[in-house]
Amino acid sequence: MKEIFEEKTRKYFIIGILLIGIFYGFFYLDRIGEILDTTYKVFRPIVYGLVIAFIINLPMNFFHDEIFTKIFKDDKHEKLRRSFSLILSWIIFFAMVTIVLTVLIPELSRAVGVISENIPAFMNSLIDFINGSKLLTNVSKFIVTRLEEINIERISDSFTKILQDFFRPDSDFINKTGSIINSVSQGILSLSIGFVFSLYVSMNKTKLKNGAARLVFANLSEKTARQIVYVAKLSYDSFARFLETRILSCLALGVACFIGMWVLRLPSAGMISILMGAFDMIPYIGAFLATSIGIILIFTYSPGKALVFLIFILILQNVQQQLFYPLVIGKHQGLPPIWIFVSVIIGGGLFGIFGMIAFIPLATVLYTLLEDNTTKKLKEKSISDEEIEKLTNKSFIELREERIENYQ
Repeated sequence: MKEIFEEKTRKYFIIGILLIGIFYGFFYLDRIGEILDTTYKVFRPIVYGLVIAFIINLPMNFFHDEIFTKIFKDDKHEKLRRSFSLILSWIIFFAMVTIVLTVLIPELSRAVGVISENIPAFMNSLIDFINGSKLLTNVSKFIVTRLEEINIERISDSFTKILQDFFRPDSDFINKTGSIINSVSQGILSLSIGFVFSLYVSMNKTKLKNGAARLVFANLSEKTARQIVYVAKLSYDSFARFLETRILSCLALGVACFIGMWVLRLPSAGMISILMGAFDMIPYIGAFLATSIGIILIFTYSPGKALVFLIFILILQNVQQQLFYPLVIGKHQGLPPIWIFVSVIIGGGLFGIFGMIAFIPLATVLYTLLEDNTTKKLKEKSISDEEIEKLTNKSFIELREERIENYQ
C-alpha cells in the first residue's frame, strides 16, 4: 500500500493539501500577514547578511580567480587569497555605499527641489513655447487656456499647509516620532548584525555550500537533490549576471550621458547623468523616469535644449541597445523583453523599486525552468520546434480544412 500511495497518489495528495491551504489562507490573510511580518523581523539580520554577502561575492570571486590566484599560486595560501579578496571587495562596497549616500541621494533630492521651485517657470516656458510653435497653432490656444487656469499659487499654498499640518505638535508625525526612532534603531542594529554575518558567510562560503548540499542529498532522493542544486545554481547565476550587467550598463550610460551633455553644452549635466546612470538599474521604466526629470529640468532653461536632450538620449539609448549590450554585456539574461516588462510592473507593484530590480532575475529563473520543462515534454512527444512553427504560421482557413479532413 505504501508503494502504491507513493507512486500513484502522492502527487495528487500534495496538490490537494496545497489547494486546501490556499483556500483557508484567503480567510486568514491578515493573520498570515502578521505572521510573515513577525518572521521577517526575526530573520531580517540574516536576510541582510545574505544579501550583502551575495553582493560582496561578485567582486570577491573576480579578485580571487583573476588576481590573487595568479599571485599566490600555492594552494596553501588559499586563506590569504580569500582574505585579500574580501578586503578589496569590502572597500569597493563601502565606496559604492558612500557614493550613494553622499552623491546620488543628495542629487536626487536636489533635482526634486529644483523641479518644485521651477514649476511656475516651467509652466510659463511651456506656454511661451506653445505660443511660439508653428506646429501647434491649431491647439495652442486651447492648451494655453487650460494651463493658465492652473493656479500655481493656490497649489503652492496647499502644499505649504500640508507641511504645516504635518509638523503640528499634535500631528501624527510628532506623536509617532518615538516609533520612527525605534524603527530606525532596529534597522541599524539589524544591518550591523547583517554585516557581521555577511563576513562569516563570505569567508566560509565553500564550507557552507558543501554542507547544504550534503544535507539535501542525505535527506532527499538523488533526483530531487540534483534538481534543487540545479535551481540553486541557476538562481545564483541569474542574480549575479543581472547585477553585473546592470552595473556595467549604469556606469557606461552615466559616463556617456555626461560626455554627450558636456559636448552639447546642456545644463545640469552632472545631476542628470548621475540620475540617468542610477535609474538605469530599472530596465525600461528607469530610463523613462530619468529622461522625464532631465527634460523638465532643462526645459526651465531652454525648451530648445530640452528637445536636443531628448533627441540625444534617444540616440544614446539606441546605441546602448544595439552596440553596448551585444559587445560588452551580451545576452546574459536570456529573458524576452515582455517578461522583463511584466516582471518590472509586478515587482514594482508589490515591493516598489526593490521589487522592480529583484523580480527580473527571479523571472529569469522561472522562465528558464519553464523552458527546460517545455523542451523536455516536447522531446518526449517527439514534437520539434519546426513543426510547431509550421503549424502556427498556417492560416485559420488552412487549419479548418485540415480539421474537416481529419473528421472524414
